[in-house]
Amino acid sequence: MRASCHNMGAEGMDVQQQILHALEKNGVVISNEFAVSEKETHQKVVGAIKSLESLGNVINVKQIALKTWECTDEGNNLATSGSHEARLFNSLPPEGRSLTDIKASFPNSNFALGAAMKNKWLKKEGEKVIPAVSAIEDEVQIHLKAIAAGGENSVPDKIKAEYKKRKLIKEVDMTVFEVSKGSAFTTSVMKQEAELTKEMIESGQWKGKTFKPFNFKSKGRIEQRSGYLHPLMQLRSEFRQIFLEMGFTEMPTNNYVESAFWNFDALFQPQQHPARDAHDTFYVAEPGKTISVPEDYLQKVKKTHSSGGYGSIGYQYDWSREEAHKNLLRTHTTAVSARMLYKLAQEGFQPVKFFSIDRVFRNETLDATHLAEFNQIEGVVADYSLSIKNLMGLIKGFFEKIGITKLRFKPAYNPYTEPSMEIFSYHEGLKKWVEVGNSGMFRPEMLRPMGIPEKVTVAAWGLSLERPAMIMYGINNIRELVGPRVKMELILDNPLCTIDKFRKQDQPDTSSGPTVESLTKRQELILDRLLALQAKVANIAANMGVKLEDSDTAVTTQLTGGPQLGIIHDVVIYADPRRPPYSLRALANALSTTYSICLRVHCHSTVKEVSEKLQQFWGAKYGVDRSKSSVCLTLVWRQDGDSPTALMPTMTVSPLAANQVCGEHNIGRYLSRLVEVATHSINLYECSSSSVFTAQIDELLDQCHSKFTLGNNRERTSYVRELSAKLDKESYLVGSSITLADLLVLSNLLQLRMLESAPSNVLKWSKGCLEHHLCKYFI
Repeated sequence: MRASCHNMGAEGMDVQQQILHALEKNGVVISNEFAVSEKETHQKVVGAIKSLESLGNVINVKQIALKTWECTDEGNNLATSGSHEARLFNSLPPEGRSLTDIKASFPNSNFALGAAMKNKWLKKEGEKVIPAVSAIEDEVQIHLKAIAAGGENSVPDKIKAEYKKRKLIKEVDMTVFEVSKGSAFTTSVMKQEAELTKEMIESGQWKGKTFKPFNFKSKGRIEQRSGYLHPLMQLRSEFRQIFLEMGFTEMPTNNYVESAFWNFDALFQPQQHPARDAHDTFYVAEPGKTISVPEDYLQKVKKTHSSGGYGSIGYQYDWSREEAHKNLLRTHTTAVSARMLYKLAQEGFQPVKFFSIDRVFRNETLDATHLAEFNQIEGVVADYSLSIKNLMGLIKGFFEKIGITKLRFKPAYNPYTEPSMEIFSYHEGLKKWVEVGNSGMFRPEMLRPMGIPEKVTVAAWGLSLERPAMIMYGINNIRELVGPRVKMELILDNPLCTIDKFRKQDQPDTSSGPTVESLTKRQELILDRLLALQAKVANIAANMGVKLEDSDTAVTTQLTGGPQLGIIHDVVIYADPRRPPYSLRALANALSTTYSICLRVHCHSTVKEVSEKLQQFWGAKYGVDRSKSSVCLTLVWRQDGDSPTALMPTMTVSPLAANQVCGEHNIGRYLSRLVEVATHSINLYECSSSSVFTAQIDELLDQCHSKFTLGNNRERTSYVRELSAKLDKESYLVGSSITLADLLVLSNLLQLRMLESAPSNVLKWSKGCLEHHLCKYFI
């Protein structure tokens, strides 16, 4: 066989030929040793080896990790010029030099003097330092030259440790390659063609060419890169949807350039206010003035500023039309609110709810929480007899919808609102309260000149888009959201941005608790109502002499809805492929014995690749079409992070979709109830005849979650020993038959790969569990 190399120059070919001839002679070539012997760089030798390796079986390559030494910049300097002490010795005349002169003119004099004195090269006579020997051998230079040339083995370890302390050398990890002859070894190298061309066919040259083989096993690009919205834009869409859900109407915000009249004067902000200075506001040079302002409204605003009105004395100054006509980049979207309220007053007032989300500009000093250009969110509600209590309720309701419940209100001053409040939220990353917005009731001096009726009050609040994004994404510096500091990973790792509207911010780590409790209570309420309805129907039937089916069947039919009602239980489970919830497979198997069940698996965009085994998680042998099923179980593989809570599976159930069940133990509880209602022969969790039985299982489920899911390796190992002691006396964890506790513990042991090293009692128990008919598709 003739080996080949693709697109190698003469110089690269020479290194390859040298390697092949060295292999023919010695049988083995070590890349770093070969580089030293041939006086080539190691990188160049490695490149030649990689090219030879691509030819097929010409050579065999084994990668070896080594620790080696190399000189630092200072070490290389000393290897070339000599050590400090040697240079000092060589610079001294036979009569010596004064100590003061040496310290003033010789670099590193203190160290050089100390080392030379220690080596007994120099001695001190009075104020002079003179040579004590006629000649010296600079061992430091010799050692450093050897290390620089790759001969670090010739330098004793004790000396290398000393040079390391002096920062002359450093230890580095090095990857070297051991090359041996392959099954098709040859010393002949020729170019291998990558493709068959038209010219080769026409001329017949293809007959004498060697072609590179096609790699039919090569996978195409799995990940299809596509465009993503910036996290801020995704969040903006979420906020917009929340406002629309609350019945608000969006205001037009397409004019970034605004006049000082609408931006300041219409809001009853005095013309001497510091916010109107050039160091706080960006003024526009061209065009510098606005071309039109409603004249009658302008006169009313001028009068209110100059002499007051509507219960106010105004600011008592000469109001300037010239100042009001200046153009600027709007400093807040409240200017848009002023325009909309004026328009509303002219068209005839009626209660409204407005909102806007758009860009504003302020001449701010940039820091961790401030930008010169940012997005402002604003909500405005105008109605009769609104108060500050209404405003606080609106703000709390709004922020609860975005998952922020830690709120504080602080009295503040705004020129156009009275009373006014700043809104603060606690930032977990910064560990402090961060201002997220401002709010207040618009002043009469602002509203009445517009023509808004006297009994109408207007509540408004505003916040930036960036600061809530900091809290939600855990970003400590606002500049990481925009500009050159934006990391592409921030966008790519968040292909979908949704606001968790049901998470309680003051309970971020709660995995069960209120969610499971509310779900359980709701299910129990539904069952109670069904039983009451069943009793009522039975009573009517008895009076009419009609025979009904037995009560258990009736309850089951009402719970599942029966085939004629289609899918009633639509269960969606989100799980991390690194921790597959195996116990749920056994429960799905149990459900399939009674229900017509549809089983599906999907992969979320956060997961790049899922094995064939996980793609058929439910098993390939059962499951019916969705249109013919009464229960649908959908598993979505999703990765939300590496924390214990992020690895836990979660579940939503239709029609109870507003609630979410967290943790494999709680999902198992829910599905077990469904199994036991329908299949009385299977008792995995709840037993009506024994509350102790259920309590024992509950305790084991909570312990399993605490030790395996939330615990560390030491806690997990200790808990396995506890389980081994329990199984020494019993066949199963609770009673004499398999329960939900057995399924969950076995699932966690498989997830954590702890079963192989488990005690013999645990191994025997696991074998018995896997032989049970419920665990047909367990693994």
